[in-house]
Amino acid sequence: MHADTPNASDAAGFLAGLDPWDVAFAVISVVLGIVFGVLAKRGTQALLARIPSIPETVAKRIASTVRLVLILLGVGIALTFLGAPIQPVIALAIVLAVIAVLALRGIAENYAAGLVIQTRRPFTRGDVVRIGDYEGVVAEINGRSVAVRQFDGSIAHIPNASVLSNPFLNESERTALRGELEVRVRYRDRDDLDSVVEGIRSACAGVSSLIDGKHAEVLFVALAPDRATLAVRYRHRPTHKGATRSDIVSAVYGAVADRDAVVTSEKVDPPLTPPAVL
Repeated sequence: MHADTPNASDAAGFLAGLDPWDVAFAVISVVLGIVFGVLAKRGTQALLARIPSIPETVAKRIASTVRLVLILLGVGIALTFLGAPIQPVIALAIVLAVIAVLALRGIAENYAAGLVIQTRRPFTRGDVVRIGDYEGVVAEINGRSVAVRQFDGSIAHIPNASVLSNPFLNESERTALRGELEVRVRYRDRDDLDSVVEGIRSACAGVSSLIDGKHAEVLFVALAPDRATLAVRYRHRPTHKGATRSDIVSAVYGAVADRDAVVTSEKVDPPLTPPAVL
């Protein structure tokens, strides 16, 4: 057998060379690390439970992290009692910490952003939000992402860090949102134009999906001797955006269907027309 190969006698010699007090202190360090870790976890959970804005799942994760740190601290102290040099232990801990930070940076960012979102509550489950290119109802907020059920039925999982680093809209902070239509219509004279406006207002008042349809606004955007561009502003519930838009487009077009008119909810450039007078 090679002389450098460890055997049972080497292990026995190592154990025999240990100071019994060092072994006792090492065992005590591990036990205290476990005990203090369990107590710290319970205390952390009890403390975070008093903060209503922090969900129970988040509180459990924080408490478990505190327990793990204390246990690892107890193990590290035990190794120093058993003769392990403190410098390599510290160096190894630093290297592992750097690797963990680099490997888990994205997870840590999302986790921290999730804590901010769940603490400050800029939106809650059931709110209608617009985050970047996604719009829908908030289905879930967890430690990694915000799940948004879009109006087409698909669910978008948006990382928490992306939510906080970009502007977003909470459309449920108010009970009603404003929508707008553009109406381009030909008219004969001022009295005829007033009749068009009154007809549009009456059509809006008959749309049941509007909020306070009787007070829909009809504003003049552009006027020419025989053409007018009107903006129709109305109020709707956040979750009824598409249905309400369809209803009011149909109703307003019905009011001007006998004329040369265009009704649209899309913002488009006006057509190129020759000037009325050269």
